[in-house]
Amino acid sequence: MVGADICGFGGNTTETLCARWATLGAFYPFSRNHAEIGAIQQEFYIWPTVADAAKTAYGARYRLLDYIYTHLHRQSATGLPMLNPLFFHYPEDENTFAIEHQFFFGDDILVSPVTEENSTGVSIYLPNEVFYDFWTHEEIQGTGSFINLTDIPFTSIPLHIRGGSIVPLRASSANTTTELRKQDFVLIVATNATNQAIGSLYLDEGDRIVQDATSEINFTYDNGKFVMTGSFGYATDVVIQNITVLGCSSSGNASKVGGMVVTGPISLNEAYSHTF
Repeated sequence: MVGADICGFGGNTTETLCARWATLGAFYPFSRNHAEIGAIQQEFYIWPTVADAAKTAYGARYRLLDYIYTHLHRQSATGLPMLNPLFFHYPEDENTFAIEHQFFFGDDILVSPVTEENSTGVSIYLPNEVFYDFWTHEEIQGTGSFINLTDIPFTSIPLHIRGGSIVPLRASSANTTTELRKQDFVLIVATNATNQAIGSLYLDEGDRIVQDATSEINFTYDNGKFVMTGSFGYATDVVIQNITVLGCSSSGNASKVGGMVVTGPISLNEAYSHTF
């Protein structure tokens, strides 16, 4: 549960540095803008570029808060960290051992920040696996090599969903966690090379230290069949609004063009299955 002071604690930041740091800092487990006494003001709203960057990145962070919460629950129960270097997931790939600036946010979202001053490009490593652009859902086949990304706006950050994962997000962001908990969910099913994916979602009341009821929900997708199982102790009126399957056609075969959708509402209080 860590994170550097965003935009930098010591000395004065700049607009472009603060914008890049805002997009990165949204994916720290602990995320706050903070500076030393005597430094210039660096609140996100001061510069238009930084404000836009923060809106984009923190909008994504809030939509992913339940994904984060699920990983933090697992971390408290098992010790498996929610923030991981690439070698944690690819211990057989020696190319990942020295990579310092990319990391996995949870198990399934690869964060690849731009860290060079005023740069609009970055070289990122993609292991030999299918990935999907978080923002566009474009499918990218990793080959265990570096690729160059260019023309990255100061208001954005490269994020990729790892193939083989099912990511729960709120359908919309919100300004507070109280309002966020009123938003329905969407599921992104990012299939791997064998047209499969797994994911999970932990739900509880959200405020109490000791919970009266919890749900620990598991999602699986296998060649066209989606299944939701688990324990459903926490009753909620929030539902799954829709499920989107990336990288797969209606016949269940891998495809470069994904986007099969099943529309809800789907209850989070009981098991469910659907065949695409």
